[in-house]
Amino acid sequence: MTTIGIIDIGTNTILCLKGIIHDGKFDIVFDRRYHYRAGKRFDDVENISLEYKTNLRLALLTAVSSINDCDKIKIVATEIFRRPKDGCMYAEQLSAELGYPIEIIDNQREAELSFKGAISGFGNLSGKIGVIDIGGGSTEIAVGENQKLLSWSGLKIGAVAIREAVGYDCPLDSYLTYAVDTFRHSNFVDILNPSPDKMVIVGGTAVAVAGLTIGLREFEPERLQGWEIDVLSLKHLLEKLAAMDIDNRKKLMAFEPERADIIISGGAIILAFMRFAAIDTLKVSTRGLRYGLLEEIGRQFNA
Repeated sequence: MTTIGIIDIGTNTILCLKGIIHDGKFDIVFDRRYHYRAGKRFDDVENISLEYKTNLRLALLTAVSSINDCDKIKIVATEIFRRPKDGCMYAEQLSAELGYPIEIIDNQREAELSFKGAISGFGNLSGKIGVIDIGGGSTEIAVGENQKLLSWSGLKIGAVAIREAVGYDCPLDSYLTYAVDTFRHSNFVDILNPSPDKMVIVGGTAVAVAGLTIGLREFEPERLQGWEIDVLSLKHLLEKLAAMDIDNRKKLMAFEPERADIIISGGAIILAFMRFAAIDTLKVSTRGLRYGLLEEIGRQFNA
């Protein structure tokens, strides 16, 4: 029996997964979220802001303490350290303090792991599968078949990044216009041609949208997994949220109130993508990059 701890440092949240491998199978011990985002992401010279660093470090220390007893620990980071000028340097500082290396993965690796993780939660998906991962700082799309990645692409647009680009409290239509324009100037149309047989979506915004649609008061992954977001319901939900003030939005999002200020911007990216790709439904996966890593490391132990 081998215990594995995985940490995925995102722009908004740190995801922490602990699993056990025995007899070639995986058992999940826990899958936790640590929200740390506060204030502006960057300072005036495009370094990570002090407030962001402080909150990130505290959340990361808490996450690592929960998996310190694991036989294998893997920590990865994405756009939060890829974009800022001091991202690599700060990752090295944190690695030295933690005693575990932080690997900053590129967009291709992120897309690959998100694809593997997203489809791992479904046993009945066949044909060509597309996975879109809308995070806080970036969005990756991947298409594969028979669990093998065929093509991918990435954009610097996410639930946090779009607010930095457009504005922090803009109308829904402003975020939609920006997102649609971003997709139109990308190569996503080539990645999606021919169209996948099924599109899966991962990321905190997708999970939050599903939770709001179901009416959850707490995080219940077994109910969220496989939920289908349809384009009309999403449009109506975003219009409803946009008409609320932040306090009422937080009350509605009881299972994840920390995301209340970015749910409209993140939801706008989902809606823009569905319109751009002419997709009526997206299947939600509560799994993602961390599950892809768990599966990958598990195979190494079982080899």
